[in-house]
Amino acid sequence: MKKYEGLIILSQPVDEQTLEDKLDKIRVEITKQGGTVEHTTRMGRQTFARRLKKKDAGFYVLITFTLDPAKIAPLRERYKLNEDVFRVQITCAPPPARDSAKEADKGAKQAVSAVGGSSIDSLPERRPGTAYGGKPVPAQAGKPAKTSADIGRKSEYRNP
Repeated sequence: MKKYEGLIILSQPVDEQTLEDKLDKIRVEITKQGGTVEHTTRMGRQTFARRLKKKDAGFYVLITFTLDPAKIAPLRERYKLNEDVFRVQITCAPPPARDSAKEADKGAKQAVSAVGGSSIDSLPERRPGTAYGGKPVPAQAGKPAKTSADIGRKSEYRNP
């Protein structure tokens, strides 16, 4: 069993009861395939960027569920047959986030030290216009920087 997220766009529901009936049909399809619905998030009515199948908007729902990977294709086919479902996008759910950024930073430093490299803290501070060694950057050593006026100017080597 693998964890998935399904973004489902429904045709415009008339009222709360109609919406709940449509969501129940969607949940039943997942359970018929042997999956379990973990969480349902109503994202509300959103207008489309352009008109699709003579419709201007749809009701977006995000469903998190677990299901056998072999059952995803039949589930998509079942949703295509449902007239209430306008569009479906099923993706693998992202892994749970770490508790804090400090743990992530600590893990990165440990990985660098385990490989034998230097940590980020030991790098010298970089000054503008120089490389890390304190030497001038080659592009700035003898050539002036291009300005917006230089970019628009025609080259004198070009044939008229």
